[in-house]
Amino acid sequence: MKKVYIVILAVALVFALAVPAALALTNDQKAELQKLHEQQHQLRLSILEKQVEAGLATPEQAEQFRNRIQERWEWQKQKMDEGDFKFGFGRGGGFGRGGFSGRGACGNCPATEVPAQ
Repeated sequence: MKKVYIVILAVALVFALAVPAALALTNDQKAELQKLHEQQHQLRLSILEKQVEAGLATPEQAEQFRNRIQERWEWQKQKMDEGDFKFGFGRGGGFGRGGFSGRGACGNCPATEVPAQ
């Protein structure tokens, strides 16, 4: 009976060590993701500039948004440097948890106006 427990424990240990290694990103995948996130950052800034040109945002609002975009970019770079690439899809760390805030936009943006209740 002890042998069965030892075998089960050994198999569990092998799986516990093998699964994270199999799911790890390669250096090429990390580099590609970093490049894509950089492109996304630049695209967000370009969109903001076009919105100002079209009169959809004032220069003051654009500056607030630009600061927020830059803060998020710095945070993303830090997370990528730590090897964490699980962000970008919703407010739940990449897994869609977090729900709708009901305030419009992202709910956390400095330029988002929250109506008085």
